[in-house]
Amino acid sequence: MSAPMNFRGAFNGFNREDVVHFIEYFNARHAAEVNQLQAELDLLRTRAAAAPVEDHSEELTAALAENEALKAQIVTLQARLTEAAAVIPAAPSSTDRELEAYRRAERTERVARERAELVYHQVNGVLADASVKVDEAYTRIDGLTQQVTAQLQQLQEAVTASRQALSDAAATLYTIRPTGENR
Repeated sequence: MSAPMNFRGAFNGFNREDVVHFIEYFNARHAAEVNQLQAELDLLRTRAAAAPVEDHSEELTAALAENEALKAQIVTLQARLTEAAAVIPAAPSSTDRELEAYRRAERTERVARERAELVYHQVNGVLADASVKVDEAYTRIDGLTQQVTAQLQQLQEAVTASRQALSDAAATLYTIRPTGENR
């Protein structure tokens, strides 16, 4: 959307309608940007509301203790795995293939979510622009409607005046009509 920057000159300044249209254009554009930013703010607020902040210090302590136990178990399992890998020839296991497939699915889902969010913001921007264009068209149509209404009223007044003039002319002719006496 390009801004109407071409102001027609008028006596002692610019044409008022051009300046008004210029201001309306930037007001509409500003409103569209505000709507887009509001949508982004709502999205961020929704995300923030989904992760409430609470005091979980006891749960954190328990989770840290469990984490340490799991780390020790991982070290033990890695040692056993290393021993087993030395005995068995290296071949991708079905678990590895499943894990890789799961990771690919997660990446695909994340990319799809990001694309959907991008499309949402783009559609929101397009709708805001369309709203601005509809408002501009409404303003133009309203102005044209007022002009047509004024011209129609002038035409009706001219027709009424013409009818009255014809009626007056007919009445005048009737009064000066020759009578049978002069014949």
